[in-house]
Amino acid sequence: MNLNIYKETIYYILSPSNFSSGGPKHMHQLAAELKNLGKNVFMYYYPDNIEDPVHENLKFYDVPFTRTIEDLDKNILVVAEVNDQILVSKKFKNIQKVLFWMSLDHFFITHYQQNFSKYVKSTIKIPFYIINKFNEITKNYFGNLSLAKYLKIVYLNFPFSNLVKKKDFKLNLAQSYYQYKVLSSKNVESHYLNDFIRGEFFQAAKDLSLKHKENIICYNPVKSSSFMKRIMESNSNFKFIPLYNYSIKEVIEILSKSKIYIDFGYHPGVDGLPREAAILKNCILTNKEGSAFYSEAVPINEKYKFDEKKKNLIKITKMITNIFENFEEELKNFDNYVDILEKEETIFKSRVANIFDNKENT
Repeated sequence: MNLNIYKETIYYILSPSNFSSGGPKHMHQLAAELKNLGKNVFMYYYPDNIEDPVHENLKFYDVPFTRTIEDLDKNILVVAEVNDQILVSKKFKNIQKVLFWMSLDHFFITHYQQNFSKYVKSTIKIPFYIINKFNEITKNYFGNLSLAKYLKIVYLNFPFSNLVKKKDFKLNLAQSYYQYKVLSSKNVESHYLNDFIRGEFFQAAKDLSLKHKENIICYNPVKSSSFMKRIMESNSNFKFIPLYNYSIKEVIEILSKSKIYIDFGYHPGVDGLPREAAILKNCILTNKEGSAFYSEAVPINEKYKFDEKKKNLIKITKMITNIFENFEEELKNFDNYVDILEKEETIFKSRVANIFDNKENT
């Protein structure tokens, strides 16, 4: 279904106040591109009582913000799939609403956390506790089960109409092939709208010398699964750096020194850090969860993807050692991945224009 767009249409893009992560970054990218297309666009931050709601990492996009929304049917409100943003959208009855699925697993997690009592949540998690205890005893012999993966299994056994009223949203957007496939399986039509990595990462890569690379492994502690802990325990002789609470400049500095980025998280969308690491000449190792399962979403050689099973710990150690010993040769296997990443911004701009810049009504 297409949006009704007029010359006087105002676009409102919802984002949490003073918070920076992949989702808010993507929302600001969308807002900035709509601004480039000459649209009347504003960020709308929640909660709306913070004096300066724009996070330092997002001021780069230079999008104006407003504390009020004109709830008119000619206007458009874009919200992410997380539960609190869906709740904010319910305050407005007339505006055209767009639901942006950027992190499918976060939809299940936030819905679970915010819509059930403590007792019901505990009941839902009983099988998860049992399986995790078994995994702990066997040290992931049969595999790993994260809360995100468990909730996805639970929720996908129910129609999405029980979770989100499709009629409330005029348009659905999917950030990755992963979201697109799952939404399609639940009879939710969506338009694919990727994001892209900012230019300073590509610029830094031009000045990067492999001679300055060190035997360092980076990872994201916020999204890592329990299996990542086992990888670190099995490779305690290697240096691991958690990428958390750093500025963009600091992330660039660290990834410019490291040789490997490991992402054994639940891959709710196409995450930024693995792409930023690849651009800054890191080899990427992942599991096969979420979007990482799909070559369309994470297009790296399958030999760098591992199931989260105990038997693969030795294989992962061998791979890490091989990369450190033959870094330049292994790095060549990611050239095609980087070529794809270089095209993402152009593709993004084209898709935004196709979705939001169709012929205006008079």
